[in-house]
Amino acid sequence: MIYQLLFIFFARIIDVSLGTVRMILVIRGDRVLASIIGFFEILVYTVALGMVVGSLDDPVKLTVFCLGFSLGVFCGSFLEERLALGYRLVQVTIGRECSDLADELREAGYPVTTWEAVGRAGPKLVLNIIIKRNLAKKVADRIHEKVPEAFIVVMEPKQFTGGYIIKK
Repeated sequence: MIYQLLFIFFARIIDVSLGTVRMILVIRGDRVLASIIGFFEILVYTVALGMVVGSLDDPVKLTVFCLGFSLGVFCGSFLEERLALGYRLVQVTIGRECSDLADELREAGYPVTTWEAVGRAGPKLVLNIIIKRNLAKKVADRIHEKVPEAFIVVMEPKQFTGGYIIKK
């Protein structure tokens, strides 16, 4: 009985974690990998569900099934964060007098595109930097160190082509 409960619990953690990653891949448009993950997700789910459906009057099995789901949500989001799939567009708006920041970032290997803009407080410089997702916080922190008043927006581009992308 204890092995069955452990199986149900860990099966739910696995299938919900896979479901989280699958949904991220679907949103990003990676249908093939999402479909493969979906196969294993539903396989594990069906086996675990089969162990519970015949025992709906057993509150322990039902509780373990639900606890596995809730922990699976946590583990899935943790896993997705660690995988850091995809890219981020870091858009930075700074005063024109801070233009040396763009050169510093380029020297560090980051792809930076700039253009001039006008804000409420006068002339500005806008920097666009598309990087691997796991580098976004590092770059944003570096920018804040150099220019604390920088306005930084981090976005997730769904699709892009061409250009120079850092592969660090």
